[in-house]
Amino acid sequence: MTFPAFVASGEPAGHHTQWHERFGRLALTPAQQQLVGGFVREINILCVSGTWCGDCALQGAALARIAEANPRIHLRFLLKDDQQLDLLDPAKINAGYRVPVTWFMAEDFEFVSFFGDRTLSRYRSMARKALGPAANVLAPPPADPVREVLDEMLLEVERVHLLLRLSGRFREKHND
Repeated sequence: MTFPAFVASGEPAGHHTQWHERFGRLALTPAQQQLVGGFVREINILCVSGTWCGDCALQGAALARIAEANPRIHLRFLLKDDQQLDLLDPAKINAGYRVPVTWFMAEDFEFVSFFGDRTLSRYRSMARKALGPAANVLAPPPADPVREVLDEMLLEVERVHLLLRLSGRFREKHND
């Protein structure tokens, strides 16, 4: 599903509002728009998620903002349920089915990269809360944790784009 269709498929009384709130907070800066707008390779992104999941809302909204900045980025969401186990089984993380799980694919849908579960800043935050000083987290808390996740997701999409931009098979195909 597209981002709007996926969000609309959720329960309005549940985390539905989180998705809209996160999306509203995550508009790209002009510099981020310029960066993403300059991507020349097609990127297909599939995010298996749950409309009930708060971390999914944050990463999903970040990916939606990134995708809306460039028509070469094709983002779709798939609701996690037992019908997706054939897709999710090879993508288990720490022996479990996590959400969100995101696949990055080339223009021909060849697998490029996989990203799953929470971002580093979210794990740092969770470690500070759960473990206190024993967490041994060197990075200070971000000024805006929501925008920090946007930055982390943007770095991942940029990394995938550069991998595709420098790919010999696509440089040959596109004569660049």
